[in-house]
Amino acid sequence: MRFVVCSGMAALIALGGCVSYTITPPAAGPRASIGVAGQPPLSPVEYEEQDISFKNRVLDEEESSLYRVRYIRFPSYGDNGQEDNLVTGRYYESKRPGKKPLVIIVPIPDGHTYPAEKMTAYLKSHSQGEVNIFNMTIDKDIVDWSGMAAAEDEAAFMQRLGRSAQREWTTVVDIRRTIDWAEARPELDDERIGLLGFSHGGFLAAGVAVQEPRLAATVLVMAGALLHQPMVRCDLERSQGMRSKALSEFGWSEAELESRIESEFSYFEPANFPDRVDPSTVLIVEAAKDDCIPETARDALWETMGHPQRILLNYRHKQAFLSMTPLRLMWLRHRIWDFLQDTLEIEPPTEKAL
Repeated sequence: MRFVVCSGMAALIALGGCVSYTITPPAAGPRASIGVAGQPPLSPVEYEEQDISFKNRVLDEEESSLYRVRYIRFPSYGDNGQEDNLVTGRYYESKRPGKKPLVIIVPIPDGHTYPAEKMTAYLKSHSQGEVNIFNMTIDKDIVDWSGMAAAEDEAAFMQRLGRSAQREWTTVVDIRRTIDWAEARPELDDERIGLLGFSHGGFLAAGVAVQEPRLAATVLVMAGALLHQPMVRCDLERSQGMRSKALSEFGWSEAELESRIESEFSYFEPANFPDRVDPSTVLIVEAAKDDCIPETARDALWETMGHPQRILLNYRHKQAFLSMTPLRLMWLRHRIWDFLQDTLEIEPPTEKAL
């Protein structure tokens, strides 16, 4: 069923302040076949929880009445493509007493920081200190687009593609290690850990969700599975050199390029690990007219996650993010908050208690 939501003020500016979306109910009947054709679902990767040695710096200038803010950093699992191979982020630690849930936010790597930053601010204000937040920093791209574009031959191209896949997997592991770090924090409730990812960050979050049983909530926004498809089909400026190298200089078809990328990324492709997530703990928000992430990739994510709650915004990829802005009455921020509040059992204190 399709909906168009406006406020009274929005009506004064016609559809400029409205949000058009569709709710797709869980599908009945047998599940579609997903993953790599002809291969059975993979077993989860063995993972041993670790004691994380980290450093932190208190950011006094960002402190508020409800939160102290720490800049956290610890060594990556391997080559994650970031400065000094570090995992970094801002940790918003509630000053209110008692154990609180944690929401880990995965931004768009080397992309717009608006979704992650605004959702962080929204969670802080609406929870009134009843949730802790770790907003990861991924300043540099994980995929070596420029390296592949400059590859002198096919062997060098594949080597850099393989390195990109390894960085992707390393980042998935680093998010799991962030959960290890969280479990050792006395102020965090390790049974109420949520994960929120945007666009490419959503692909990473999906890769974590199918491997990580410790998550109580997962929100995937404008993401998908089958990462090889948007890597080839999404007309991003950063990917054009890679595409030109493969299609024009090497003479590959798009199908061959997708196949080569798929082979490198398959060992941690979320769609290869179906039926490992409780769908009641997942919210998928996607752009129904997405011009970057194909419908097949979006459907594969929905299948992989077990047909969870699914909101389809009736826009293209970038347009859909406007639903987070004041122009669209911050509609998507409200929906994400509602889901996390319910799933992580976040109960903001009453005005009297404050």
